[in-house]
Amino acid sequence: MENKPHLFQVNLKGMISLLSEHIYSNPSTFVRELLQNGIDAITAFRSIDENFEGRIEVELHDNGSMSFTDNGIGLTEDDIHQVLTVIGESSKRDSFSSADFIGRFGIGLLSCFVVSNDIIFETRSAMNKKTIRWCGKADGTYETVSIDEERPIGTKVILTPKNEWKHLFEYETFKRSLTLYGKALPYPIFLTKGEGGEPIQINESNPIWLNPQASKEELLSYGRKEFQASFLDAFPIKTECGRIAGTIYILPFKTQFSGKLTHKIYLKRMLLSEEDCNLLPPWAFFIKCIVNVEALSSTASRESLVNNEELRKASTEIGKALKNYLKGLIHTDPDLFHKILDIHYLHIKAIAAEDNEMLSLFMDELPFETNKGTRNFKSIRNYNSQVYYTPLLDDFKQIRRIASSQGMLVINAAYTFDEALLKKACQQFDFKTEKISPSFILDSFKEVSYTEHPEYRTFEERCNELLKPMGCVCQLKYFTPADTPVIFVASEKINQGKAKSANNPLNSVLGAFKPKVQKTTPTLCMNANNELILKLTEIKEVVVFESIVNILYIQSLLLGKYPVNDEGMNLFNESLYRLIVMGMQDILGFIHKN
Repeated sequence: MENKPHLFQVNLKGMISLLSEHIYSNPSTFVRELLQNGIDAITAFRSIDENFEGRIEVELHDNGSMSFTDNGIGLTEDDIHQVLTVIGESSKRDSFSSADFIGRFGIGLLSCFVVSNDIIFETRSAMNKKTIRWCGKADGTYETVSIDEERPIGTKVILTPKNEWKHLFEYETFKRSLTLYGKALPYPIFLTKGEGGEPIQINESNPIWLNPQASKEELLSYGRKEFQASFLDAFPIKTECGRIAGTIYILPFKTQFSGKLTHKIYLKRMLLSEEDCNLLPPWAFFIKCIVNVEALSSTASRESLVNNEELRKASTEIGKALKNYLKGLIHTDPDLFHKILDIHYLHIKAIAAEDNEMLSLFMDELPFETNKGTRNFKSIRNYNSQVYYTPLLDDFKQIRRIASSQGMLVINAAYTFDEALLKKACQQFDFKTEKISPSFILDSFKEVSYTEHPEYRTFEERCNELLKPMGCVCQLKYFTPADTPVIFVASEKINQGKAKSANNPLNSVLGAFKPKVQKTTPTLCMNANNELILKLTEIKEVVVFESIVNILYIQSLLLGKYPVNDEGMNLFNESLYRLIVMGMQDILGFIHKN
């Protein structure tokens, strides 16, 4: 049996469903697609006549329909059959540079079927005087006829909305869509409401955010209007890679790395997206931008940029521009720099963590949380004693109070980038810091002598028996300050050694490659320098002893800001109640005797 090639069959209704439900994010996309086709047609005409003045006119008719007219290069009858009826065929001719066009996928006109059952496409090519009308239907059929009357060169698209999309063709709604996508386009776009209406131009030919001569005040004023927000600063940006130009705005409030900010990203001056499209470096969450991209590719939906090497190079170049801006501020406007630093230090830490030059420039000014309050790095490295840090927030909470009593300076390096920054800074500034854990603090306390004080061993044994239900052990040690009777140190995880035979393929199944983790036991450290604890070692009365130890245990949790459940609070209240009752009995007995 002879094998014969077969052609794929395209279901137009299925294609329209695909466009509306999966490719385009909203039904108003047809406005953008019509603008793109019109601008590309004008661009094509200008490639053969550089003095040609392009123009787009949109009219919302009284009967609810809409006509969209451009005076671009138009299509011949052959062009119509080639590009309007072949799915995926682009109307951008090989004789023109594809880099000059916004669209390039040849599916844009199909977006009109999302909102209309019919598309009427009337066009006259600059190559002849013949005007052709193409009528396409959503069921996949079309017809073409010649129009006898002479028409100007260009194209008119006529749409009548489906009932469910009539609201998109209402004047104010349509004007918002047309303005959203088209206000930065380089050729005038006019919108007319009804027959005899006065056309209004919806775009400006030279947006202020694209003007390299614009003043800072003009840029800030535009930013307030565009983003409905005030900014600390604004400055122009321009890159070689991707041929990007526009304005960067510095936010006046803190932002989260995980949060999403709105931007304005244009492709050849057509709005592409209000997300960053991976154009900004990942640490640049302290800015908003409005930029135009000339030489990067868009995705099929034309709502984002293709994530390729060119995009990554452009992002790197934008990152360098942001770094140079901050670097310049240190010398030109130090007050503004410190204001930005106070708000956005986390993001500047992110920059410094990846760039040694920025590290040396900014490190001394960067703030770090310590057990002695927030300090900048210059203050920390000028500290006249050993400096410590912990990379775990829970550990810092435990260490903070203990370390302060020992006169130690401990940095909380649990925040993003802090530990990496400290390690890099130690190399660059010839500075030393040591990582510690709560057990390090306990180990630094002086041990008691059981030989000199055998009663201390008995005391610890009594406490340990009492604290066993709490999963806690007691240690009696000397530490300062003496007026602190007890300190609670929670458990911590310790890695015990490294796995062996990592190359054994069975390790991933057996789990032998994983380091073993051992948990230390929570410790209630009693202060042998404290008078209350010394008195407690002498108490033989069981009820009094147990009540005081229970109270000290719960008190240490509260002082260390650890959670105390209902059972713990009941233990605290019952112990306190027993002491009060015993005290009252002693008082009554004394009164009765006397």
